[in-house]
Amino acid sequence: MAAELRADKSGLAREVQQKLTEKFDEVEAAKLLRWICLLKPPSNCPSQFIEAMQKIPPNIEQVSMDEFSKLLRDGLVLGFIMACLDPSSVAQMQKVQTWQVSDKPVFETNRRRDRIGLFLRFSASFGVDSVFQFQTDQLYENTNLTQVVVCLTHVGMEAQAKPECNVPQGYWIQKHKENRRQFSEEQLRSGERIIGLQMGSTAGANASGITFGGRRHITDTF
Repeated sequence: MAAELRADKSGLAREVQQKLTEKFDEVEAAKLLRWICLLKPPSNCPSQFIEAMQKIPPNIEQVSMDEFSKLLRDGLVLGFIMACLDPSSVAQMQKVQTWQVSDKPVFETNRRRDRIGLFLRFSASFGVDSVFQFQTDQLYENTNLTQVVVCLTHVGMEAQAKPECNVPQGYWIQKHKENRRQFSEEQLRSGERIIGLQMGSTAGANASGITFGGRRHITDTF
């Protein structure tokens, strides 16, 4: 890993990294991994994806940052998620060398980063907002795994909201749905004749009893 060859962070960078590390939720990360194990792969799912997924303990309750990174950083589990959520893309994925595991470390390193990049493009097209996305180095270099958990959780929420995706229902928080209302012209006009409560009432309005701005009168009581 390239991160092992870098000098330790210091100063402000070290403080920022420490805060990111403290935010990592081992229980929430384990919940995400269990969800991945519940996904149903298509019949033509590549064997390297299946093997990568099977390394995840199905009943895992907690997971450390190092173990979480080890399971995901090669990008094969991410490919498994893509294959499960979009089976129609599997045929194309099998033709791309990026998803093939290379026995040459130099080639495999580049492919791992490319796999993560392909997954990020997939998640964006799947409906995950950019604010929930993570950067390649945040997973590959183990610098912000909390953001990785956030992104994959939102992938699960998006999948849960799509009827065509065969995923466990009720596992994640339900994504809000549009509830559009249609009003007739008569209803719209009737609303114009209603005075809102915030307008108050002007009945009997006068200036009696108001002394602000008036002349000050001094009475001599001697």
